[in-house]
Amino acid sequence: MKKKNITIRLIGACFLFLLAFACKKDDAAYLKFSELGTTVKEYTVSAEPGQVEIKVLSNGAFDATVPAENNWLKLSGTKLKGDTSFLMVYDGNDGFPRKSQVALYAPESERFDTVWVKQQGKQTPVLNFPTLNTTVLGNGGRVTGKLETNIPFEDIKVQVVYPTPDVTPWVNNDFSLEKSTSDFSFSVQPNPDQNELRSVQLRLSYTDGWGVEHVSTLYLLQANAQNMFGTKAEFPEVRVWAGEKITKDLFIEGVVVSDVGNQNVGDFVQTTPTVINYTQNDRTVYVQSVDGRYGFRILTNTVADNIFKRYSKVQVLLKGVAVEKESNPDHYTLTGVTSMMVMSQVEGNASQLPVKQKYMSELTDDDIYTFVTLKDVEFPVRKGSFTPINEGYSTLFSAHRVAKYPLLMRDIQGNSMFTMTNTRTSYRRDGAILPYGSGKLSGIIVHENFTRFEYEDGVSDEDYGNIGRYQIRHLTKDDIKMAASVDQGFSSLLVEYQYPNITNGVAFPTYGSNGKMSFSAPTVNLGMNIDYSYLGPVGATNLGNTNQYGNGVLTGAGTKQNTATTTNSDGKGAVTNGAITASTMWWNYDKNRGEGFVVEFSSQGISSSQLSLQLTALNLVGGTGKGAPRFWKVEWSTHGNMDGAWTKIQSFTVPDAPLWANTTIHQLAAYKNINMKLPLALLGQEKVFLRLVVDKNLGSDGNSYASEPLSVSTTTGIGYLAIRYNK
Repeated sequence: MKKKNITIRLIGACFLFLLAFACKKDDAAYLKFSELGTTVKEYTVSAEPGQVEIKVLSNGAFDATVPAENNWLKLSGTKLKGDTSFLMVYDGNDGFPRKSQVALYAPESERFDTVWVKQQGKQTPVLNFPTLNTTVLGNGGRVTGKLETNIPFEDIKVQVVYPTPDVTPWVNNDFSLEKSTSDFSFSVQPNPDQNELRSVQLRLSYTDGWGVEHVSTLYLLQANAQNMFGTKAEFPEVRVWAGEKITKDLFIEGVVVSDVGNQNVGDFVQTTPTVINYTQNDRTVYVQSVDGRYGFRILTNTVADNIFKRYSKVQVLLKGVAVEKESNPDHYTLTGVTSMMVMSQVEGNASQLPVKQKYMSELTDDDIYTFVTLKDVEFPVRKGSFTPINEGYSTLFSAHRVAKYPLLMRDIQGNSMFTMTNTRTSYRRDGAILPYGSGKLSGIIVHENFTRFEYEDGVSDEDYGNIGRYQIRHLTKDDIKMAASVDQGFSSLLVEYQYPNITNGVAFPTYGSNGKMSFSAPTVNLGMNIDYSYLGPVGATNLGNTNQYGNGVLTGAGTKQNTATTTNSDGKGAVTNGAITASTMWWNYDKNRGEGFVVEFSSQGISSSQLSLQLTALNLVGGTGKGAPRFWKVEWSTHGNMDGAWTKIQSFTVPDAPLWANTTIHQLAAYKNINMKLPLALLGQEKVFLRLVVDKNLGSDGNSYASEPLSVSTTTGIGYLAIRYNK
């Protein structure tokens, strides 16, 4: 029994020994791992010679190599081991940008890693046809055009692109470039068709050492077999075709004043309350006559067909193009234009445009779709950005419920119009304060509707949203050349309310101490609520009241007035306590009249040729969207008695804030800005009263624009109010 136990113990011990040995062997194989890698995968270095230290993490030996053809890059060591570093030494680069890889390889573990070195060059690749479009006669022959390039011709890829794949090739493969004259040339075969023109694109491309493709395209149009392109037509001759497609071989010559790719060229069309057509902007081209007198809007067939470069002088074929006319005001659009219809396009510059400087009163319908400079203008609302909107309804938050904002502008003669800014304009809310002085603004004169300002104001749906006969579209921020300060403008402030300054339910001016604002019924106190005047930046990654200027309203010390931490807390541009408000049932049924805001001020000692009122307003409706007053009026008196006689100045409408669950085409995610000329009889008065009161007992039922009598208490806000006169 004892012997048996010993035997069992020996067997067990051997088993445990073998098991332990096996485990150790497996663990060693498992624990044996390899490491090879760099802390930085890509380096960008200058064109000057230099060196870079490359740090490597490794637990074994490895090789570092550079492709033999890249002899401008050398390594301080190629046989390396462990965690270490080595130097990449590079020569100067007098040519184009280039790059090379440095390969790391560990033979024992068969691991690889790669480091890339991108070196800038003292030269930048140039590839440009200064004349983008050219023509050739129908009998064929040699075509020659200028090509600006510093790239060896053998490195340039030439691709011939026909309109459709089934076209029989007619451009010969004999391309050449004479460097001394920059003449790019090739030959084409005769056009056998007696009537039809034909076109082709020659796409030249070069890919530099960084993998960046440089492209320039020449658009070639060949005449028919009779060597005919068509007849040049003046702009008025083309207008005669309104309502039809052009059937004759006509072409126009003009100057492109728009900018392809610019996000503020054309209208962002609100096709439904929650859908916007953004691509119409990308298809929009404005071409004016060479003398600048007339203009056409061109809507190209596709975005790719918009090859028009700003300031270029162009000739455009019109056969097959539809001419559309819209009246009151008269303006014309050409549709169906393709890139192949551009006969000629020669680059130009801004200095070649005819100078058109006008007052607003001097604009005519012929100015529509031309580039005009409006003189002696100002932005009279001294707060907010180009687009002071609730960004939750904009493209920044993947919503499509507000496409643009018409910003109020007035001139020294007292006239006003809107500056149009799309919601994808890069500088629309960049954090900068708008200029508060006067100066010039240049852009394209347009006529556009905006149903979120006005609605049910025309004969048909297509006519709704009339915000004036003319508007202007700026194409760059540099188009706006106004002085920064109100002291540098043509107007002076008589009274101004930039934000709520309220004591005991009465608002007092934020500029000066001239008068007060109260409610028409003594039982209603004025309050405060949000507006959307934060300057920006805005969006989901720009949260909080971080802009040093806030909403553009500054204190006397030059710091921002609104320091509320809740301002722009969600990145949507709301300013806490930015507007003066009143909450009430706005129709006084006992006296059968509307209630409203009353502004009291003195104009004694003031004389001027112009007196005006500016305000921003919005109905801050509740969850149902019902009951807010739509129709308002401004009246004046010297007595202030609500039951006395008042003189009417002008009617206006106030839109409702939108409801997310039921956004309509006439709701506005912003305060509407309004300008009114005031009678000069208000000047020289010891005391004057303006009342902004409800004019009609009508509001929305939650869907309609104005269909229901007012029956509930609602809130209306005034984000800004000022009375100004010309100096």
